[in-house]
Amino acid sequence: MTEVPAWLLSTLAVAVVAVEVAAIATRKKGDTISERLRVLLGIRPRRWWRPIGIVGICALASWFVIHLIYN
Repeated sequence: MTEVPAWLLSTLAVAVVAVEVAAIATRKKGDTISERLRVLLGIRPRRWWRPIGIVGICALASWFVIHLIYN
């Protein structure tokens, strides 16, 4: 697998920061990436797939930490 170019990762990081800053500046409820993710995974408002979403977030976070340390 080839490495992802640094300019592409930098562009993605800038885009994420721009979306977050814009969402925080407007102070409109539900605009931030974390709030959108909670809705998508069924954490807020509560949905039947809430436990699956929580396990999914924990699994992704665990994998990411291990990936950063060992790769």
